[in-house]
Amino acid sequence: MLLTGILLSCEKEAADPEKLGQNAGILGTWVEAGQDAGRMWLSRSGELDPDRYGFILREDGTFIEHKNAGWCGTPPITYAEYEGSWLALSDSLLEVTVGYWGGTMTYQMRIVSLDEEQLSIRYLYGEDWATAR
Repeated sequence: MLLTGILLSCEKEAADPEKLGQNAGILGTWVEAGQDAGRMWLSRSGELDPDRYGFILREDGTFIEHKNAGWCGTPPITYAEYEGSWLALSDSLLEVTVGYWGGTMTYQMRIVSLDEEQLSIRYLYGEDWATAR
């Protein structure tokens, strides 16, 4: 019984896409279309664009982020795919843990608006989390 308890306590919390409610349509592949006023706009895509930021949110809780592969953000930028996971905290707030060129990071993603083809999000890091919930 002790072994079972240890194994269960180490098990990751499930992504639970049902918690997203009306925003369950966020599942899939998204590629950056632009930014304004602290928000990022993304378009639904069949695949990640090799020359743009994007991500894939899978129903099983897997998160793939296509982003800058190094510390320098000055063009030309080299991109790489980093694996991670996501968890719905509410119908409009996700917590993402994903690799990057320097290790692993955790941040929150606020869904500002979503329709079948367009997504607007706001990334929340560190102190921004306190006002997000």
